Amino acid sequence: MKTPRYIISSLLIGAVSLLVVGCAGKPISFKSVPPQKYENVKDKGREISASASGFQLLLFIPIDINDRHERAYQLLKAQAGDGYMTNIRIEESWTYAFVGTSYKTTLKATLYPRE
Repeated sequence: MKTPRYIISSLLIGAVSLLVVGCAGKPISFKSVPPQKYENVKDKGREISASASGFQLLLFIPIDINDRHERAYQLLKAQAGDGYMTNIRIEESWTYAFVGTSYKTTLKATLYPRE
């Protein structure tokens, strides 16, 4: 018995759709801080950083990949407390492992205390 084309087409479209949706990450947005709020404490700024990682098993199965930026940002905000974060920078790195690839996102920022 021959399989109808519309069934094969539907399965192919469904599989491609799942792959595309599975690779979508969450965008994050950083709040802007007016310079007047931290201008008089510029010498008191210090560097803070936070990292989050994920793993791509067999270069096909994502494990904690898509939300690593959001997790790193939440850790950075937790370190900042009620201070002002400015000059936020994003660093991406990856390491090849035998069974997949490890991806690491590091966020760095300058933190100024509230007066």
